[in-house]
Amino acid sequence: MALVGSVERSDARERRKALPRFDEDLAKAVSKDMAAYVGEVISSVSFRSNAPGVNGIRTKQVFSRFGWCDVRHPYRVGSPEESDVFRAFGVERKMTPCASSVATRLAVTQGSFREARDTLSLLGCGKLSVSKLRKETLRAGEIALAELRRPEKDVRQYSDAKLRTPGGARRVPRTLVMMADGTNPPCTKADTSGVRGRNSAQAKSRQLRVTSACEYVNVTDKGVPIPIEGSFSYAVTDLGIGELTSLIHEQAVSRGSGTAPRVQCVADGEEALERAMRDALPFALFTNDFMHAAGYLNACCEKLGIADSAKEYKRCRAIMLRHGAGSAVDRIKRLYSKELESSAEASDALDYLDKRRGNMRYGWLRKNGYYISSCHIEAAARILVARRCKQAGMHWRHHNAACVCAIIAQLRSAA
Repeated sequence: MALVGSVERSDARERRKALPRFDEDLAKAVSKDMAAYVGEVISSVSFRSNAPGVNGIRTKQVFSRFGWCDVRHPYRVGSPEESDVFRAFGVERKMTPCASSVATRLAVTQGSFREARDTLSLLGCGKLSVSKLRKETLRAGEIALAELRRPEKDVRQYSDAKLRTPGGARRVPRTLVMMADGTNPPCTKADTSGVRGRNSAQAKSRQLRVTSACEYVNVTDKGVPIPIEGSFSYAVTDLGIGELTSLIHEQAVSRGSGTAPRVQCVADGEEALERAMRDALPFALFTNDFMHAAGYLNACCEKLGIADSAKEYKRCRAIMLRHGAGSAVDRIKRLYSKELESSAEASDALDYLDKRRGNMRYGWLRKNGYYISSCHIEAAARILVARRCKQAGMHWRHHNAACVCAIIAQLRSAA
């Protein structure tokens, strides 16, 4: 009211200057008053204790949703009353739960901790140091990582509107799809020293494993699954492939893999990833991504040394899409046996497809309404990791990057 009164009492010239920033000044005043109110409420509750022997009154600063506030509380030597009153309001590390949630969400969605700090202040949440914001975010990330490893039951119920079959589509049994991939944020020397990367060279990054889960009951007329809105969930881990097996299993069980009529696992051609997914869900249908397979098919055709390799690739790709990788491999072996003998690179690329022909029955998969692409996990790796942890000039501690990405995974997993 004081702010409104000052505007009303000012002359026309001053009013013209003040009115454009009126809502900004009002927001600052409201945040300041609300922070003081929060402090008064906590202070009032702290004095309601009947415990005797008050040795004095102390003041402690608490960061609330509206900024820093002063909390007065009785001090008793050897008494846990102080921790009790702050515990009642959920205050930990001098922050209320709401303030911690807002701060960490900004920290993982903004470009840097400094940007998050500035945005926090701009939104009227008070001023917080970068170090405090970083520390709180990493603590929340540790909790998020632990929750992802031991997820709670997350069997989702969908409305009839979400399950309705669109025009031109057809119904299939409810299918739970688990996808997994790896991506590498740039890490500091403390995490890359002595670690070998691709081709046994010195590693410049460390891998984070990302998993996703979704459900669908409808496919298009071409057999492309239509994910149910709100069915996606994600998880991240910085541990080894053994941890990934456990993570995929726990995530699938939490999403109801035991009662799902169909379960499918989709990944690229990495052998360790395939073993992990098969160990986690031995009853699931495993599929290798079509685009990765097409990349190896293209490499094979280019290295054959034939006149029109692009035309041959298009023909083989169409065969692979319609029937499967096995048919395309058999065609190349039948027509270009001499070229394969003279080109080790073409032979290696073809062997990659031949070994995985059982996972690349794309014609059968499309006919029965299964995924042939790992598009969702490719996008998830970019959203969860690349957007925040792969910006130019940024180098992370491996575990810290996992903590930040785990928070993003939980935010994206909300139904």
